[in-house]
Amino acid sequence: MRLKLLPTISASAAFILLTALSCHAAGPSIKDITAALDRAQTPSDITRQVSIIEAMGGKKGAAEYAQLARAYYLLGDEEKDKNRRLANFDRAVAASDSALRSTPGYCYALYWRSMALLQKADIAGGLSALRMVKQALRDLETVEAVDVYYDSAGAARTRGKVLIEAPAWAFIGDKKKGTALLEKAKSLSPTCLINRLYLAEAYLKTDRQKEAASELDYIMNAPVDKTRPKDDLSVKQDADRLMNDVR
Repeated sequence: MRLKLLPTISASAAFILLTALSCHAAGPSIKDITAALDRAQTPSDITRQVSIIEAMGGKKGAAEYAQLARAYYLLGDEEKDKNRRLANFDRAVAASDSALRSTPGYCYALYWRSMALLQKADIAGGLSALRMVKQALRDLETVEAVDVYYDSAGAARTRGKVLIEAPAWAFIGDKKKGTALLEKAKSLSPTCLINRLYLAEAYLKTDRQKEAASELDYIMNAPVDKTRPKDDLSVKQDADRLMNDVR
């Protein structure tokens, strides 16, 4: 009885096959992980990416640690329990610090570290919170200088939001500068609804009702981004509530 043999393949085809198998075995790339976090809509979506990055062990570089920091920040932002929120923000800071040890000044690690510090400050309060806010603002200014478009102009948006909301006595609050930063964020990423929401809030706090109404109208009439429906729907709900202040 003759055995049925597997068909032979060329050396080039074998190389392509082995390369494909090795890439598959290596797991998702940092580009894949970043895209997955961009699309994440639930804590389980985020946790899945945390597991993938953590499984890399000592192979993590600055980019991987920065995305890990981002993932922990997002988990903290989703969490309702104060202690669990704080624990995730602490993990975000720790992952960012690992990225910065690997690549000093890495702006994306600075960004997520700053975002986590602002949330930690909100939970902590007091003088320690003030120190964290000041550090975050300094680092966000650095991020803005390196990649002003990152996270839909996130550095300018966040700095503007903090300056609008912070009290003047803390030597941080500055409504004029904060509004200018939020206008800059809108100009850089005009389709980002959160940029327009924060700007509308700034206009309301500076008695610019007509301009606030224009931003809120844009938000209410804008289509929902299919890649981030949860975020856009949440912004639309906030805009709807703010509309009562301009009617």
